[in-house]
Amino acid sequence: MKFKKIKSGDRQYLAREKRVNNEKKPIFVFMSGQDDLLAKLRETLNEQGIDSFHILEDLVPIEEQMEYFRYFDRLRKENNPFIRDEEVAILFSPDESIERKKRSLTLLASIPDVGAYRSIETYHSSPSDPELLHWSSMALVSSRIVLSSDLSGQQQVYISSGLGGHDKKLRFFALFTTNKRQKLTDLQKEIVEREFLFQLQKADVVIEQFEMRDQYFTFLMLFPFDRDVKSHLNAAITECNQYGNFLDEKFLFTNVKVLNENEIEGLLQKR
Repeated sequence: MKFKKIKSGDRQYLAREKRVNNEKKPIFVFMSGQDDLLAKLRETLNEQGIDSFHILEDLVPIEEQMEYFRYFDRLRKENNPFIRDEEVAILFSPDESIERKKRSLTLLASIPDVGAYRSIETYHSSPSDPELLHWSSMALVSSRIVLSSDLSGQQQVYISSGLGGHDKKLRFFALFTTNKRQKLTDLQKEIVEREFLFQLQKADVVIEQFEMRDQYFTFLMLFPFDRDVKSHLNAAITECNQYGNFLDEKFLFTNVKVLNENEIEGLLQKR
C-alpha cells in the first residue's frame, strides 16, 4: 500500500488506497496545514462518491500515526497466521514486552472481528502500559475502519491530523494577535469575545478552549468538515476592526498542534 501525495498550494495531504481481488480497501488521508486544502480534499472525496469518513479523536502526533500504518501494512504483507484469543491474552499480560503488545494490537486491528475490536477498546479505555496509549488509539480506529468496511461493503476513508477530531468534526487551533502587539483593552476584549463567538456559532463550531491574553487570544475548536470556517474567522476580524483596527488580519490556523505560551511568545518576537 503506497501513499499518494496530493498538493494544494504549499500544503499537502497524503492518501493511500489498495485493491485486493478488485475490492477497494480503506483510503487513509493525512492532513497538514489548511487554507484551500480542505476544499481540495472535499472535492476529491466527492469525485469518488465517498460521503462517510472516520476521524481519529485522540491527539496523536502525525509521525506516530505514520509509524503505526507502516507497521500495520508490514504485518498485513507478511500475512502470518495468528490466533485471536492468544493475541488478546498477550495484550493483557503483565509479563509481555511493549513491542510484543504493539504487534498484538496491530494484528487484532487487522481482522474484521467484533471480539478483537472489543478487546482493543477495553485495553485502550485503561491501558496498563502508558507507552501504548497512542498506539492503542490508532489500533482502535483502524479496527473500526476494517469492521465498517466488512459490514457495509463500502469504501472507508480515514482523515487524520495531529489534533484529531470528534463526531465528524475536525479540530483546529487558531492564534490571533493585535496590531503592533499592543495590549487589548477591556472593551476590545469584550468586542473580540462577542464577534468571534457570534461568527463561530453561525458556522456550527464547537469551541473547546478560548483563552485571552494581553496581546493575543487563541481558540481550540471543532468544526464540520463541509464548512469554510476561515471565512467566518476573517469576518470576525473585520467586524472587530470596525472599532479601531486593533487586530492583525493575519492569523495562525493549524491542525498540527496546540501551541503553548512559550511557543506563542517566540512567534510574536519574530513578527
